[in-house]
Amino acid sequence: MKRRHLYIVALIIMTALSACNLPSSAASQEKQAADIQTAAAETVSAQLTENALLVPTATATTAPTNTPEASPTPEATNTEAPTDTPEAACDSIFFVTDVTVPDGTEFAAGSNFTKTWRLRNVGTCTWTTDYELVFDSGEAMGAPASQALAGSVAPGIEVDISVEFTAPNDPGTYVSNWKLRNDSGVVFGLPGPFYTEIIVNDPGSTSVELIFTDFGSVRSNGDVLSPPNTGDLESDVGSHAFVSFDISGIPAGATIDQVRVDFSDYDTLGDPFTELGCLRGYTGSFFPMDAGDYFVGSPLGASLRWCDTGELSDDFLSDDVRDDLQSVLGDSTLEYRIQFNETETNSDGIADMVRLIEVKITVTYTEP
Repeated sequence: MKRRHLYIVALIIMTALSACNLPSSAASQEKQAADIQTAAAETVSAQLTENALLVPTATATTAPTNTPEASPTPEATNTEAPTDTPEAACDSIFFVTDVTVPDGTEFAAGSNFTKTWRLRNVGTCTWTTDYELVFDSGEAMGAPASQALAGSVAPGIEVDISVEFTAPNDPGTYVSNWKLRNDSGVVFGLPGPFYTEIIVNDPGSTSVELIFTDFGSVRSNGDVLSPPNTGDLESDVGSHAFVSFDISGIPAGATIDQVRVDFSDYDTLGDPFTELGCLRGYTGSFFPMDAGDYFVGSPLGASLRWCDTGELSDDFLSDDVRDDLQSVLGDSTLEYRIQFNETETNSDGIADMVRLIEVKITVTYTEP
């Protein structure tokens, strides 16, 4: 392309030179020469301009980037993300609750009772009337080895399943474990069994449920209040809770067989177990309460201990509380101070507290 333009320029110049050989006046020849030079100059300038337009200028140059090329869009069949979630089982159970006879319920020897579990079908198969409830292990307590389900239970549906039991004649704790069996004879559980647990009392024993009759709290600043709250406040003031049980109805010479503790009726502020450690209970004489009942530090000899809300939400048998009660029989009350004793306050300006609503203990004792 460049050579062609130079050829045109040369041709113009040669034509001009040829024209100079034609007869003319001196003035005319000088004018023609000047015109030829001007035309040649304009032609060269135009060529240089055209060539310049073919070269990118500095401002038009785009710096290279490291941006990767766009990946091709995958086929629609390949757009689903891989997953490690296993396929749902055909037969699977979720335990919802004990509708009747909570674990640790006490019965007299030979008593009849009905245990009802609430279960949810979390599998993909419907439980039909060809499915059965089957005894797995432990104590059968007079229940049948198996019984058919009363109706169909579709996936996602909850059902109450009941079994009739008879408490054994001998005192003690008894557990009966159960599972389901499908229409192909395959037994399945939670994956373990669901169960009932009861306590058979000695024929001469008596059980009584005691709900706290006096309660309140004392703060590190000396305030005495009626709610039984324990933990700390936004103002970084510590608080200890106090509860008292009336035990005057238990004979002084009785033998305490067992005590079941239930502090599960409560709520929380903040995150007390993470911030303040374990919650503990100490027996003593505190009522009527005053500022001196607030204890600074970490005393020894806790009879009660909970280290998270899960533990506080469960009832349990306590040998320590049984021993505490045995030691004060003949008095009118059994009293406890409830405190987080790893630290008085964490000084973070946030309330971290357990607020007790109702506390109860179930006492089984034998008359003297």
